Amino acid sequence: MEILKNTLSLIVLVSAAGIWYFVKKRPNAKYRNISIAVLISCALVIGTFFRENKTNTELTKPATTQTTSSSSSKNSVSKENSKENKVSESKSEASSSQEIKNDGPDYTEESNTQFANHLTIEINNQLAESGHQVITKPVGKNVIYLYLPQEVKYYSKVEIQQIADKLYKIKESTFKNWAIENGYDLSFANSPNLYVKAEDDTTLAAESGIINKSMKVKINN
Repeated sequence: MEILKNTLSLIVLVSAAGIWYFVKKRPNAKYRNISIAVLISCALVIGTFFRENKTNTELTKPATTQTTSSSSSKNSVSKENSKENKVSESKSEASSSQEIKNDGPDYTEESNTQFANHLTIEINNQLAESGHQVITKPVGKNVIYLYLPQEVKYYSKVEIQQIADKLYKIKESTFKNWAIENGYDLSFANSPNLYVKAEDDTTLAAESGIINKSMKVKINN
């Protein structure tokens, strides 16, 4: 298309020169009229090309606008999605903060002492028929020593295991009820570890494990 335009432009120039030549230099009516006809024809063709180019340019403008509009729309949607994601993340963080909040008081050394006293009464009530009486001693906020009569030290390993298991179950159920009654959050207030001892301070059994806890006998009888 560009080559055709250039060719027509060249013909126009030659025709114009021919008109001048056959009028001024070498007058010739026939060739002058031919040159004029060629000039007019080329001018009309070139004018047609210019109109087509203008029309094509105008037709492409809406497409560009539509593309720009589409791009702007996509950017707007992307920004909205980004805002929604940020709001969702903020809600998730707020929800996580609420989930890990301690709704009760902290379990302190004083708390452990109070529970140890309560546990002593509870165990002695449940062991009343067996004739065994225990004494508890809180250690820090995570441990309770539970003292049995000295004679238990000489029981068989099986008998000591049975006694320790029973004491552990009483301790666990008692702690759960006591903690709830006193407003502690069981997600944060953990039952203290239990050590069963003889009167001479010999450890007969101790609580072991992390998830599945149990009592483990510490002496070999």
